[in-house]
Amino acid sequence: MRFKFSRLLVCWVLACATNSVFSDEPLLSPNDRVAILGGTFVERMQASGDFEAELQSRQPNWNLSFRNIGWSGDDVHGIGRKRFDSAEDGFKRILRDVETSDANVVLMAYGFAEASDGKPAVERFGPGLARLADELLKQKKRLILLTPVAMPGYKVTGYDQWLSECRSIIERVGKERDIPVISVQWVPSNDQVTHDRLLPNSLGYAGYANAVAGALVGEANSGMPLGPEKVALKQLISNKNQLFFHRYRPQNETYLYLFRKHEQGNNAVEIPQFDPLIKKADEAIWQATGS
Repeated sequence: MRFKFSRLLVCWVLACATNSVFSDEPLLSPNDRVAILGGTFVERMQASGDFEAELQSRQPNWNLSFRNIGWSGDDVHGIGRKRFDSAEDGFKRILRDVETSDANVVLMAYGFAEASDGKPAVERFGPGLARLADELLKQKKRLILLTPVAMPGYKVTGYDQWLSECRSIIERVGKERDIPVISVQWVPSNDQVTHDRLLPNSLGYAGYANAVAGALVGEANSGMPLGPEKVALKQLISNKNQLFFHRYRPQNETYLYLFRKHEQGNNAVEIPQFDPLIKKADEAIWQATGS
């Protein structure tokens, strides 16, 4: 089911501001399962749990569940996921990972890698994003597009220009397909980035989550203040993310699924046994938020 264009959301968040301006109801709904799809920026957010904790604590009765399927080095073409195969196989892996997540909503956060790779990557970004969006729409997924944010560690010539171009591409693809776009102008402070300044740290992901949470789940509940309860919630989320990581991306998948599966492929039947553990982890998260 697509969002109508009347629900197309453009959310501008200024670095010096604490509030965001957007229209219409939140983009997520109770009981949604959300796949967070992207490259390094997305994969790294799962460790601390800050991103999901902000969303869960704002709507403790919604019973939301999140599946992080970010992959370091990935782009809309699936280059990072191709393993020993072709780029086309990497693209198919994106679709398979979304299917494994069993999500009804896909939060797409691409454009980070393309902006840092310069003109050739940016020129390929538009057609690639459109193709990926179309394939996911065929699967009847609700899509939400996130624009990339600038990270201060990148010294690529023309980085700001390419980042701006990627944002424009995302907004155009969203408009053409009636997909909501959250366009974020979040700028991390020095204490919100890793030592190389290429990615947010835990504080940074918390700040980024605060920037987009209003658009996703609304501003009615300001979230859980930092304290023992939120620390415990973040740990539960981190544990759940680790379980799901092993479910969709087992460390020994070469032996389970690929060219050495003749050796240990019989063990692949054990991978779905993570599912009930992940379900219990979701329930623990909901209980911790007070639902």
